[in-house]
Amino acid sequence: MIKPLALVLGLGAALSACSNEPYFTNPVTNLYDVLFKSGEGAPAPITQQQIVQTLSATELPVAFLNIEKRKSQSLLVRIEQNPPYDTFATSTRQAVTMRHGMITGTRGLGGDLMSTDEGPLLAQVRSRQTGHVTHIQRFLTPEDVTEVITYRCGVEADKPVNVEMGLVRGTAVEVIAACESPEGPPFVDYYVVGQGGDIVASRQWLGSEIGYVAMHMLRR
Repeated sequence: MIKPLALVLGLGAALSACSNEPYFTNPVTNLYDVLFKSGEGAPAPITQQQIVQTLSATELPVAFLNIEKRKSQSLLVRIEQNPPYDTFATSTRQAVTMRHGMITGTRGLGGDLMSTDEGPLLAQVRSRQTGHVTHIQRFLTPEDVTEVITYRCGVEADKPVNVEMGLVRGTAVEVIAACESPEGPPFVDYYVVGQGGDIVASRQWLGSEIGYVAMHMLRR
């Protein structure tokens, strides 16, 4: 099931793109273009100037976030470390928590992903090996009820890629996770895993309210 889905998503396209900056690649022009269809209704991209200004204003890790269904793009700065988790937030305190680059929770986005049992899926993705694992997500419904969905995911590594996103550069491997559950909608996550096993970019399903979210690390 994974291979046809990978073809539909166009995962064979290259991630890197040219830039007018001597050291900088705008993430909107690489992984974003691979994973999302552009055209009428596409979000106005965050500019290179905005990203350079953010990177210049802090030495902390910075991430780019695109919420597809809301046509919303943001830059997030790390505000808290609680190993192994890192929390990133926008200037309006909308927050995303990650573990080794995998999004494990959100706050302030509406219909938030409250928590996950991410261990098995994260380990499989970081190993860049084929396998099947269980993945559990918990969401806050509009009625303030926590909904728990248990997925069965097939994970498969694809080809190596050269990554150029902001100040993050190096060799990585594409990893695809196709997940199904009788309790919720199926989804396909896409991860770009660096040599050390950390996820440097992804397109993750964060539930029916938020939908797919693309993340790119601009500084680690």
